[in-house]
Amino acid sequence: MPYCPRCGVEVEQRLDRCPLCDTAIPKDVREHPEEPGEYPEDVIPPKPLYRELTRRQKRVLATSLIIFLGLFPIAITLGIDLFQHGSVTWSYYVLVPVLGAALIAWFFFRFGNRPVISVTAMMVIILAIQLLIGLKSSSSRSGYSMIIPFFIASFIAVEMLLLYITYKRPKVLQLLDAILLDVSFFVCALDLIISASLGWSLIVISCTLPVSLFFVYVIHAKKHGLNMAGFLFLDLTLMMLAINLSTSGRISWSIVTTTIFVVIAALFYVLHIVLFNDTDWRKALHL
Repeated sequence: MPYCPRCGVEVEQRLDRCPLCDTAIPKDVREHPEEPGEYPEDVIPPKPLYRELTRRQKRVLATSLIIFLGLFPIAITLGIDLFQHGSVTWSYYVLVPVLGAALIAWFFFRFGNRPVISVTAMMVIILAIQLLIGLKSSSSRSGYSMIIPFFIASFIAVEMLLLYITYKRPKVLQLLDAILLDVSFFVCALDLIISASLGWSLIVISCTLPVSLFFVYVIHAKKHGLNMAGFLFLDLTLMMLAINLSTSGRISWSIVTTTIFVVIAALFYVLHIVLFNDTDWRKALHL
């Protein structure tokens, strides 16, 4: 019996194509199976076991799976609840989150390459879930006045960061700087929502803003050297003053740290200018 010249499987003499890889069996191989043949140059590729799905078919398949995974637990819980009580009671607290999760999964699948759309939809769906659960629970209605402001603050903070990342494509230091600024805004917003004034949030932004300022200096400084250390001590001076003012409302103990850090910062800047003789002092200070 002849053998397939491509995969080597034994083929019946009456067949003109290999049943395994669908390669055409040459006539001389079928008529003279005892003579070895040469490896064919124009080998036909084997047929795949399953045909490849189109983009539309993949989308339909994924959407169907998401719908099934969402509707299956909903149908089970709803059926058990109706069988036990004859109405929708505890199953409501399962149906709403599961349906919301299915919608979030669909948005991330459909708009995964557009994080602004998918994340925005996720936050809106989460708010809708909270509101629907709150409408069902009488104890949660009093918390509506707090949920909405918290959501608005979170929504604005996340959206600002997403838009910046999407359209600016920042580097690592730029991204860290944007995150610190975003955290400062969010902390101030939370403090205003909770206490209607800036209290503990001033302590937080007294730490985050100087660090953000240092990142800005590192990003825009053309030549890195001892001036980095000099600006670091100037930045620490600003941080200590801000923390002192935010905690006690006046400048007291920070005078000591300011006196020490300013002298150290000046020393680093002087060394930077002296050691780099070809560097103008204005360029060294980035003025």
